[in-house]
Amino acid sequence: MKIIFTSSEIVPFASTGGLGDVAAALPKALAKQGVDVIRMMPLYEEIDHTKYHLERCDIELHIPLGHVWYVGTVWMQRFEDVTTYFIHSEEFFERHGIYGSGGHGYADNFERFLFFQKAVVRLIDVWNLQPDLMHCNDWQTALIPMLLYHGIDGHFRNGKEKTLFTIHNLAHQGWALSEKFYMTSLPSSCYTMHTLEFYGEINTMKGGLVGATAINAVSPNYAREIQTPRFGCKLDGVLRERRKVLHGILNGIDYTRWNPEIDAYLAANYSAADLSGKKECKRALQAAAGLEQDSKVPLLGIITRLVPQKGMDLLLGAIDRIVASGAQLVILGAGDKHYEEACRKWAERWPKQVCSWIEFSTEKAHQIEAGTDIFLMPSEFEPCGQNQLYSMRYGTIPVVHAVGGLEDSVVDNDERGGTGFKFHDYSADAFVHCLERALEVFSTSGKWTALMKRAMKQDFSVVHMAKDYIALYESIIAGHETVD
Repeated sequence: MKIIFTSSEIVPFASTGGLGDVAAALPKALAKQGVDVIRMMPLYEEIDHTKYHLERCDIELHIPLGHVWYVGTVWMQRFEDVTTYFIHSEEFFERHGIYGSGGHGYADNFERFLFFQKAVVRLIDVWNLQPDLMHCNDWQTALIPMLLYHGIDGHFRNGKEKTLFTIHNLAHQGWALSEKFYMTSLPSSCYTMHTLEFYGEINTMKGGLVGATAINAVSPNYAREIQTPRFGCKLDGVLRERRKVLHGILNGIDYTRWNPEIDAYLAANYSAADLSGKKECKRALQAAAGLEQDSKVPLLGIITRLVPQKGMDLLLGAIDRIVASGAQLVILGAGDKHYEEACRKWAERWPKQVCSWIEFSTEKAHQIEAGTDIFLMPSEFEPCGQNQLYSMRYGTIPVVHAVGGLEDSVVDNDERGGTGFKFHDYSADAFVHCLERALEVFSTSGKWTALMKRAMKQDFSVVHMAKDYIALYESIIAGHETVD
C-alpha cells in the first residue's frame, strides 16, 4: 500500500499545533506497520536545511495560478523509513512564519497553498509516483482531490487516485474571494453551491469535504459534533450529506517523545511504579516559575494557544476563584494580544501563585506536563486535543470541557475507571465547580495517587491510531467508501 500524506505542517520542521504532531507521528507509525509512506509539505523559510539534512532534488516544477506561472523546487529527507518532500517557492514560502506574521495571516494564503497543492499533483505525475491513496489534511490541502481529477492547468487529468480528507479543525476553512477562482484552473462546475461556492465566496475546506473519496475527523465524538449546527461551522449540512463516508479516528501520541520514564527535558524521570521523580519535577517547575516550592500546594498547568477556542474566556471568569483556592498556576502559550496581556497581569498581581510564559517552548511544555498536578483544558470545542493525552501519561490529571476528543479520551472520576474530571456546561461556574471536585480529591493523597496511576496506564499510542487508519485506507482503496 502506497500512501502520500500531505500537510501544511510537520513536527519538527514547522508546526503550530496538533496537525504537525499527527503529521509527524502517524506516517512514522504507518511505516512501522509496513505501509509505504511519502510525506509532502511546503519548505518554509524557518526550516533549517542543514539541521534536517535536506537534499535538493534535480527537478523544477512549473505551476500556473491563472495566467501566471511560478517555479517550484523540491527538496527531500529520509528518516525512520519515511521520505519527506519539501516544495519551495521564493514567492510564497520565503517569508517569516507558516501562515502569517505579527498575529495576522498572510493575505495571499489561498494562493500560497494553492501553489503547494498544484505542485503536489505535478510532482506525482512527473515522477509517476502512483499512490494508492492521497491523505490530505485540513484546508491547506483540501483542493488536491479536485486537482487530481480535473488537473492543475485546464487540461483534464482524470485522476483515479482515491483520497482521504482529514478534518483537524473545521473552524479554519480557507475562505477566498470568488474572483480568485480562475487561479485554480478548475472547470466552472467546481464553483457551484454543490462544490466550492459558499455564501458567494470560495470555501476551500468545503472543497475537501465534497471532493474526497472519504472524510474523517480526529475523534469519533468530533465527527458526530460537526454534523450539528453548534459545531458545524456552517458546514454541518454538507457533512450530513456525506455522513456515510464520514469517520472518526482518535489521535494517538508518540510515546517515544512523550514518556516520563525517558524524557530528557525533565529534572527527574519516573513511572507509575515509582512516582518519586514527579515530586522532583514539581519542585523544579515551581522554582523555574518563581513559585513557592511546596508539594502540598496544588499546581495547575495550561499549555495552549491563547484564543477563544481554548476556553480563555472561561479562564478570565474563573481566575479570581482559582487563586482564592490557594492553587498555583503555570501558563505557557501565545495568541490574541488581550489574552496575553491578561496573563501577564495575573502574574504581576499574584506573583507567588501565577506564572505566565508568553511563548511556545517544547522544553517548558514537557516540564509543565511532568511538574503539574492538574492540567486545565476548558476548550469551547476541541477536535481531539493532545495535551490531555500527554497529561495522563505523565500522571497529571486533566480537567476538561466534555467536547470532541476530550469527551472520548477522559473518563470522569465519578465513573468507574476515572482518569480525570469533566464539565458539560460551557460556563466559568461549571469550570470552577469541576476544578473544585479535582482539588477535593487532591487533598486525599491515597485517592489521588490511585487516580494518577490509572491515568498513566491508559494507552493512547499512535500505534492504535495507525491501525485504524490502515483499516480505513484499505476500505477506501477497495471501493467500499461510496455514497448511494
